[in-house]
Amino acid sequence: MKFFDNKGYLILGLWLLAISPVHAQYSLLKSADREFNAFNFITAIELYQRAYDVKADINTAERLAESYYHIRNYREAEVWYARLANHDEAKVDHILQYGHVLRNNSKFREAKAQYQRVALKAEGIIPPEELAVLYASCDSAVVWLENPIKAVEIKNQKKWNSAQAEFGATKGPNGLYFASDRFDGASNPDVIYGWTGNPYLAMYVAGDDAVTKVDAKWGDGANHFGPATFSQQKNEVYFAVTRNLTREEKRKAGKDVTVNIEIFSNSLDAANWGEQAVPFRYNNITEWSVGDPFLSLSGDTLYFTSDMPGGQGGTDIYYVVRNADSGWGDAVNLGEGINTSGDERFPGIDERGDFYFSSDGHLGMGGLDVYRLDKTRVTPRVANLGFPFNSPYDDFSVRFDKELEGYVASNRSGGAGADDIYWFNLNKIIQIDLEGGVYNAKTKLPVAGAQVTLTPVGDEANAVVVNAGTDGKFKFNLAENSDYTLTAEQTGFRPFVPMTFSTSGIDSSTTLTKDIHLSPVEVKEVVVLRNIYFDYDKADIRPDAALELDKIAAFLQSDPNVRIELSAHADSRGSHDYNMKLTQRRADSSVAYLVSKGIAADRLVAKGYGFTKLANHCAKGVECTEEEHQWNRRVEFFVIEN
Repeated sequence: MKFFDNKGYLILGLWLLAISPVHAQYSLLKSADREFNAFNFITAIELYQRAYDVKADINTAERLAESYYHIRNYREAEVWYARLANHDEAKVDHILQYGHVLRNNSKFREAKAQYQRVALKAEGIIPPEELAVLYASCDSAVVWLENPIKAVEIKNQKKWNSAQAEFGATKGPNGLYFASDRFDGASNPDVIYGWTGNPYLAMYVAGDDAVTKVDAKWGDGANHFGPATFSQQKNEVYFAVTRNLTREEKRKAGKDVTVNIEIFSNSLDAANWGEQAVPFRYNNITEWSVGDPFLSLSGDTLYFTSDMPGGQGGTDIYYVVRNADSGWGDAVNLGEGINTSGDERFPGIDERGDFYFSSDGHLGMGGLDVYRLDKTRVTPRVANLGFPFNSPYDDFSVRFDKELEGYVASNRSGGAGADDIYWFNLNKIIQIDLEGGVYNAKTKLPVAGAQVTLTPVGDEANAVVVNAGTDGKFKFNLAENSDYTLTAEQTGFRPFVPMTFSTSGIDSSTTLTKDIHLSPVEVKEVVVLRNIYFDYDKADIRPDAALELDKIAAFLQSDPNVRIELSAHADSRGSHDYNMKLTQRRADSSVAYLVSKGIAADRLVAKGYGFTKLANHCAKGVECTEEEHQWNRRVEFFVIEN
């Protein structure tokens, strides 16, 4: 949930006349840049895509990648960051962001390989401790996915969620209150927020029968409204807002000022919380944001997040204590034990007094994860709540309504749209597990590293992917009364027909067993490896290429009698002799890597073909795009004998 970076701008329409391709691209890029700089990413994406279709360009690809990342469309972001990270002009930031989106898409081993590339390229630029956290996060995420926490139940609250965002669900005087940017029938284009293409945030309350919008019009023209926190004892509500600058604020701030988030409060008895609301002591609309308010049970302590100067970096969590005169005292930063150089958001406390918050700076699965302050240790430290409470996406705004039960928001796969509200129970009783192994159907030996996918029937977006261990074993946590399909894939094997099964009727903790047998490819059947990349004019095995070669090693280890030829190919640019030598070096490097993994050298043949076996029409002298040329820069293998 990225909120502090948001700026309020209106979406602008654009119609272009039929003009020359060069001028058309220039006009498109100029308009796209204007929308991008105004944080109108939805419109910017459309314009950049049209410009890229006119002429493929790395700068346009970079803007598309950034735009998709900002709106948290991680699948599309992965496509564009992959192009950037594997381009000859790849920057360290491209590779780093590629690693981030791979984590968001549950590709943790692939993400770690990109972080290792970053370490090689950015020595002395990115602190080793930050890289260490990224490595450990990838490793931990794999363990969490394969060993989900048993005492957790989490369910999407479909009755409250929409195709837009809902988050910050908390108990209030008349039901459950939450913030949302859903469309509620308003057609006025002035209410559209350019960052998301949706309305501005508003507050809603879920009662027994319906969800209704909280009427809180701001006389000074507030944009976002919510989320909120309540104190029944103090009869108060505190909430986050954005608002238009006053004339005096505009005069002092000058041009191009950023409108930041503020916190206001009001009495629960007020007919309209937006009227005569009291500004929080630490509001500073032109300098920094304050948001994510949370009141303690007594109402005497207010926790909030801010990017004010003096913090650890990003947004930090602070608290203030109420004075005898009911005003708030000095803001106290919770310190480096909780705050990091990343973003810490959404503080909260359960009924037992345990402290929770979200962060993207601690050891996590990707995006924002939820953490609890573990006070049982001599030196308290934060503990990640693990999977399935957390996901590779953003998980945040934990609020309890009874001991061990409450609500959290997440934009994980399988939801109704963007951020959704989920109910959770941290003390689930029934635990249903699935265990199995992936094996070579011919030799019955395990297939290490196979990608195993568990998919709820009718809910493909909520599929979970793990990699089989060196022994071919895998494990999943299953939901009650659910139907599933199970499949697996690995380089060197034919596609597997999905296996179906159900947990219907299971009413006690149990473990199901399902094994998968993959059929190996036949002799002379070519397997193209599109994910083995080399840096320009080099034959060194990059960490991401090593990951792909590990899959070939797993295939060979599953059948000790197989011999393969591993061949490298180039595009048609450059001389014949040069490309023959370069591809031979690359094929030799690939074979040497496999030998280092324990594969006997006499089972491997290395062959460089230069550009003698092009995969498309891009022969010498034919004008082709970079992507079309890249299609020819491939590594492949085929079985010589088995």
